[in-house]
Amino acid sequence: MVSRRGGIRTLVSGVVLLALLWAPRLEADQSSSPASSPAVSLPQGGLALILFPSTAPVKVVSVGTSRARVHPWRRQPSGDQGGSYRAVLVGVDFSAPPGNLPLILDGPDGRRTLSLAVTSRPFQVSRLSVARSFVTPPAAFLRRLARERKVILAALAPPDGPFFFHRPFVAPLSGRVTHDFGAYRYLNGRAMARHSGEDIDAPQGTPVHAANDGIVRLAGSFYYDGNMVIVDHGGGLLTEYLHMSDMAVRAGDRVVRGQVIGHVGHTGRVTGPVLHYGAVLRGAHVNPMMLTGLLRKAVHLRQESP
Repeated sequence: MVSRRGGIRTLVSGVVLLALLWAPRLEADQSSSPASSPAVSLPQGGLALILFPSTAPVKVVSVGTSRARVHPWRRQPSGDQGGSYRAVLVGVDFSAPPGNLPLILDGPDGRRTLSLAVTSRPFQVSRLSVARSFVTPPAAFLRRLARERKVILAALAPPDGPFFFHRPFVAPLSGRVTHDFGAYRYLNGRAMARHSGEDIDAPQGTPVHAANDGIVRLAGSFYYDGNMVIVDHGGGLLTEYLHMSDMAVRAGDRVVRGQVIGHVGHTGRVTGPVLHYGAVLRGAHVNPMMLTGLLRKAVHLRQESP
């Protein structure tokens, strides 16, 4: 299957879910030197929730050019005291090269620099021969595609607001993964944009559930993506649900974890029923299959004065 984000159904049997085999190694690090052991270690396309004590002075966390404010975090289970932590999400795009990045903590008392290690992970390679229309859209649609791209990019750039979720993420549905996150794609020998999410095959009409609480930033029909919903979970994190047969929500709606937001379909540029499930963190395409372990693998850091 082919979509704007490259949802391609290969003819091979089910793809082994590599994403689940490459979970992040998350460690607290008290050293102030970026050359020491990393505070966080993530695979390409990985993300992590960093928790600070409520009294920690850190206000902003930066990784590369990405800056994010630290927001209050309500502990789970509900019996724990609310507001005992503050939190921020950090992540790296699947295209980030392996190596160390500065993890900068800024606060009223100054700056502290730690390290975030990006580790390599394997990515699937797809080489397919398809109809020409799957590679080059008709010229009559180019203006439409440009307009739709602006709408989608605007929806994927919400303000840096507080978290709307405090419970673990759930999978939007059960099904067979047919095209892995971050896969390299070659159509008719031509290199295409990499696949930014997971294609999950399921029967037509299968309910699609919101992965967590949030606000619908976009619900519309698009040339490549078909019926698509984008949910903002706060903290800079959004999830995407593409190619649905219908949409049960509208932009501005608040949704709760597990709520049905649509059903599996084959709208847009696809050849059969599929859900393209994606995640974007402040413009970086991150692995949506890592979301279910996000809270369980949270990193606890103690911010000391520099």
